[in-house]
Amino acid sequence: MALRRNSIYEDLLDEDCIFRAICDSSFFAVLATDREGYILYMNDQARDLLDFHEDLKARSWHINEYDAKSWEDFKAVIETGERQIGVPVQVPSLRRVVTTRSPIMRNDEIIGVMSVFQEMEAYEQISERLTRYKKLAAEVEAIIESSYDGIYVTDGQAVTIRVNSAYEKISGIRKDEVIGRNMQELVDEGFYDESATLKVLETRRSVTLNQKMKTGVEVLVTGNPIFDDDGKIKMVVTNVRDLTDLVELNRQLEHSRAMKGAYKERLQELQRSTAGGDTLVMASEAMLYVYEMVERVSDTDATVLIYGETGVGKDRVSEEIHNKSKRSDKGIFVKINCGAIPETLLESELFGYESGAFTGAKKEGKAGLFEVADGGTLFLDEVESMPMILQSKLLRVLQNFEITRVGGTKPKKVDVRLICASNQDLKDLIEKKEFRADLYYRLNVVPIYIPPLRERREDIPYLVNMFLNRFNRRHGKKKTLSKEVYDLLREYAWPGNVREVANLIERMVVVTPADNITAYHLPPEFDRRARMSDLCPGETLKDHLDHVERAIIKNALKTHGNARRAAPHLGLDPSTLTRKIKKYDIAD
Repeated sequence: MALRRNSIYEDLLDEDCIFRAICDSSFFAVLATDREGYILYMNDQARDLLDFHEDLKARSWHINEYDAKSWEDFKAVIETGERQIGVPVQVPSLRRVVTTRSPIMRNDEIIGVMSVFQEMEAYEQISERLTRYKKLAAEVEAIIESSYDGIYVTDGQAVTIRVNSAYEKISGIRKDEVIGRNMQELVDEGFYDESATLKVLETRRSVTLNQKMKTGVEVLVTGNPIFDDDGKIKMVVTNVRDLTDLVELNRQLEHSRAMKGAYKERLQELQRSTAGGDTLVMASEAMLYVYEMVERVSDTDATVLIYGETGVGKDRVSEEIHNKSKRSDKGIFVKINCGAIPETLLESELFGYESGAFTGAKKEGKAGLFEVADGGTLFLDEVESMPMILQSKLLRVLQNFEITRVGGTKPKKVDVRLICASNQDLKDLIEKKEFRADLYYRLNVVPIYIPPLRERREDIPYLVNMFLNRFNRRHGKKKTLSKEVYDLLREYAWPGNVREVANLIERMVVVTPADNITAYHLPPEFDRRARMSDLCPGETLKDHLDHVERAIIKNALKTHGNARRAAPHLGLDPSTLTRKIKKYDIAD
């Protein structure tokens, strides 16, 4: 198919790279089509998320070629002009993805569709935070013309090349009064008392100032330089906001901070007495001690090493440490499971890479998680899975908190609080030469042990009730549990810990036909008659032990996913576990 271009988009895609500069710098995955459904633009985030790596310059691609169902949704946006928010999308990688589609308008005409994609997990987290904090600030939902803020763009010589509709509304100045004119001329003629654009071109850095316009409107403007590959300023993008709105936002922010302080004190009291936040229940003495440790280390930057079996909530404790620290105000919480990423990719994920560092690398390079977490907290789960050569590099980072990207030579300072977690005894791994002793002592500044549920059974009823309420709300149910079910759940060993509790309760809420869940609805392993301590009549000790071993192996496979990952938790070699799986005819 020949390359199809629509002249109405020429300036959108090519002229001074305005559209591309904004979308390429976007945190979100962005895709744009014309009104006939031909793909005009995809940023790198969209290509990675949608697994689409075709060359849009080689030939024209229609959205129908990628996903027929999406094309129907696109047509609905074109025909009705209505936005589609939070629409699930099926992608080749099977990741859960949602998209928000908005019409692209020009002169009151729909000329295309803009799609912004997010993974469902991130989407759910954003929705949860917006609900929790009552939407402190409006979410930016569109680009350029749909922006709530005014956008004023000049080229590298301060000639005005783009003004959006929001700018006209805020300033009272029409586009045709300034397009094609130099900013210095506009200042000389009294359009503006001073210009952020001119100061950006002079200082080569971002500039923020109060600006008064000929219409009498006073605004807050921030000018940002955009550089080309040679380091020259090719354009200046200025964001404009009415100070009236800014004062109102500040008032709302101060009010929210005051409310946050009042609620925080009350929340701490509730956490000490019964339960904490999401999956962080603290009713037992053991977990109250964990909470006390969290309180002590939150106000410091000390490195924390969290121990505990799989599923006990190590990631939640680490997130709680971040949320209670001052870093939550200036940085984000970033987590990565070192055991879930191939060794060949883990280094570039942590430290990033420069352009051309390896085959398939993005031409502009990529920031690693240490850079993403700058100012915040980085959580490394299953740190014992990190290869020895990478352990050495992590040790060097901990010594001076400088990282060097893969393929790079220039170190970069990062301000990161490091929290690590392991479900294995690192001292045993040191003896086996599988973990560096010097790195262990660097990480083990503040150790926190989270006991398994079988050692803190007082927490089980609170966890059960918390998950029951959550999944009832999520699925629109009103399920209850019988007293016998509570007793059985409290007595169960929970090898999968908190994660297993959540999975079981959600399954019961979803699949149980009756509103009251009884012991009859529980899986066989919860039945008193099937407990390990009971020997069935006529069953030999060997038969009973085989039955118990089969149940343990089956549950370990269910918890950890496969034989390779389950073997260390059972204290077996993978080959031995594989033989037992075949012996008991268990589906791995």
